[in-house]
Parts: sequence; C-alpha cells; structure tokens
Amino acid sequence: MQKITIKKKIIKNNDSEQALYYVRALSLKNSDNKVKLLVPHPNGNDVMEFSTLAEAAAAIRKAGFEYNLPEGETVEEDNVNKEIEQPQKSDLEKLLFNKFKSETKNMNPSIVAASVTALSYLNTNDSIDIFIEKLGEENEKIRNSAIEALTNYQGSVIDKLIDSLTNPNWITRNSVISCLVKISEFTDVEPEKILVPLINRIEDENPIVQANAILASGKIYNNLIKRQ
Repeated sequence: MQKITIKKKIIKNNDSEQALYYVRALSLKNSDNKVKLLVPHPNGNDVMEFSTLAEAAAAIRKAGFEYNLPEGETVEEDNVNKEIEQPQKSDLEKLLFNKFKSETKNMNPSIVAASVTALSYLNTNDSIDIFIEKLGEENEKIRNSAIEALTNYQGSVIDKLIDSLTNPNWITRNSVISCLVKISEFTDVEPEKILVPLINRIEDENPIVQANAILASGKIYNNLIKRQ
C-alpha cells in the first residue's frame, strides 16, 4: 500500500511555537473549477494542514493510504483511531471548530473564506481573534467574510475592534473601520465609544484608511443618532 509522508513545520509566534503537520493532497473541483474538497494522496499537488499529528494520520487512513511520520515523531494508534471514529454529539462543536480553524490556514483563499464563515455559524467567542486576524488579509473575499462574521457579534467585539484600530497593518485598520460601520447599524452604543478612537484615524498615515475613517465617522454618527 502506498504511503504518504507527513511533514512537520514549527511556526514561531513571538515567544511561543506551534507545530503544524502537512500532507500532500489532491483537490477535487466543482463545475466552476473551484476547489470543493482536498483529499490526501501521495501524488497530490496541493497540501492539507493539520494542528495535530493524529489528525493528519487519521485523514490519510480515511483516504485509504498509510503514512510515514516525520523524523523523530511518534503517534499512538489509539489516538489515530479516535480521530477516525464517529464523534459524539457533545464533541461535534469542538470537532467542527478545530476543522474549520485548521482550514483558515489553507493556501486556497476560497477555502479560507468559507472556513471563516463556517466558524461564524458556531457563534463561539474562541473564533473572534481568528476573525480579527483575517481582517488583515490581502484577499478581499477573506476580509469580507471576517467582517460579516464579526458583525454578528455586534457590541461584544467593539472593544477588540477599537484596539485593532492601531494595528500596524493598514489593511487591518481599514477593515476594522468598515466592520464598525456595519456594527453601528445594529448596536446601541455610546457614540463616543466608537467615534473618538475613529476620529483619531482621520489623520492616519495611509490615505485609504484616512478616507474611510472620514466617511465612517459621519455614517456611524448618523446610524447611532437615528437609533436613539
């Protein structure tokens, strides 16, 4: 039986490290030639990413292949089998969250955007930081999915969005402004809470952010006043 080699990569984030596991895969496409599903395959030209070694091994098993582990790595067969077993209903949300979260790192923008939207359906606060991170993506489809997802949380995410108005990434700052505009259409909040930090962006170093901040300040004020 053919084997698929699982590759390991260490991602460094500030003072922490995270291990990610990669598996070669084939992309199954729909009639519009868009990726519909990734399936582990030794001759695949695409890549699937997993947060645990057991998940990667289980996915390969489900596809009908065996696996080669990264050098120096071991995995308990019981853990692999658990990943393959049918989950209990109480575990479904956790399973879906982990799967969707993993796919937000996919190399295909459409997969990432779909995963962001799918995470929003779970309505868990654990997804908020993921959505805010995706506000800085260069791909517009991903950004829009993150904005829509955060809008659903309304007032509960305003503080985090305001903090992100000073993010060094101008795309993030610009997306945050757009997100605050949408939230202001549905949420009762003191105008000063949003408008004061937003007005500071009117002097943003990036002209796109600056123009968006000017328009947003007027629109948010109008939205909030109409709701009083």
